[in-house]
Amino acid sequence: MSVHIGIQIERSRAHGRALLAGVAEYALGKPDWRFDLIGPDELADPRALAQFDGLIVRVMDDATARALGDSGRPVIDTYGRIDRSPFDTIRLDDAAIARMAAECFAAHHFEKCAFCGFRGPRFSSARGEAFVAEVRASGRTCYTYEGEESSRLDDTFFRDERTDYIPDASALRRWIKSLPKPIAVFCCNDIRAFQFMKVCEASGVSVPSEVAVLGVDDDIVLGMFTRPPLSSINTDPFSLGRRAGEMLAERMGMPPGAAPRIELHAPRRVVERASTATYPFRTPWLSDAMVFITRNLSIGINANDVIAKLGYSHTAVNNAFRAELGTSVHAEIMKQRLALACRLLKETDHSAAKIAAESGFLTPQYFSRAFSAAFGTTPDNWRRTQTATKRKA
Repeated sequence: MSVHIGIQIERSRAHGRALLAGVAEYALGKPDWRFDLIGPDELADPRALAQFDGLIVRVMDDATARALGDSGRPVIDTYGRIDRSPFDTIRLDDAAIARMAAECFAAHHFEKCAFCGFRGPRFSSARGEAFVAEVRASGRTCYTYEGEESSRLDDTFFRDERTDYIPDASALRRWIKSLPKPIAVFCCNDIRAFQFMKVCEASGVSVPSEVAVLGVDDDIVLGMFTRPPLSSINTDPFSLGRRAGEMLAERMGMPPGAAPRIELHAPRRVVERASTATYPFRTPWLSDAMVFITRNLSIGINANDVIAKLGYSHTAVNNAFRAELGTSVHAEIMKQRLALACRLLKETDHSAAKIAAESGFLTPQYFSRAFSAAFGTTPDNWRRTQTATKRKA
């Protein structure tokens, strides 16, 4: 007997398509599941809903929520518009996304940051509030923009959002002009970042030298149509979709009336491209040095390579590093190399030897010694601790 599953997830963006791919990958192990892609209008039609044994949807308005509730069908909501939903919900962890953005800008030594969102949608407000709190807690300055009241958007706007439609272009232009420079701006998603950068371009504001820009969703196609290419937070929608499939299977096996669950899906990592390739140092060429270091860690560069790239004397370069970073060129390279190794240990299942090579360490033994000296434990033990902490969270 087949199990009929209805899915309503917008397919206009990479995030939705990857989410669907995750659901599909999970369903490969469920040969009795049969899928139909449905539109938003069908979610409000009791006759359409009656044909399904379960649904995976983006609940974006009250009418949809009422119709789904009245249907009595098991529902997994992958949007999470409200906190106390009557449905099982898996949504992006907005606080973790904001924290990742704040940490990225801190690593780039930005003292002035800003958030650019949309007025209306819950996810935008949640990311903005968390980002401001993170930045200000570290003693840095943070500005915010969510548009004028007249530009308020419903969540349903994101079912078929348009990159070329900027409802508040004039107000956004004025805000960008008013910001102190240089500054780092976190946008609530890649659509907003795309719009932000288009207004910057039209206003003669340089990205990234005046304004560094970071989005969310890592939509590589959209990001490649910005100038320069957009840095963004990869939210791993494939895994979110797979978990949504698992949750639906679990829900269909539960007794009627079981309490709804909510799960937060953690972002994966910051994918840095040219829109954040800057550091706001007093010595302009020091930013070039840091960009060179972070882009070339895997090939095993050393202090001499950095100094040769800059074309200044050893003394001048090391003095600048000590004055503005409090460290030497060699020590900064090691710091960045270890940070890359930590990210790879958390995000991949690569062996320590492979991670040593990808991080630019000459040998696995050198990597292990350097890592143990910095963190007081071996790479493998550190990875196990991180994995256990993530599962507990």
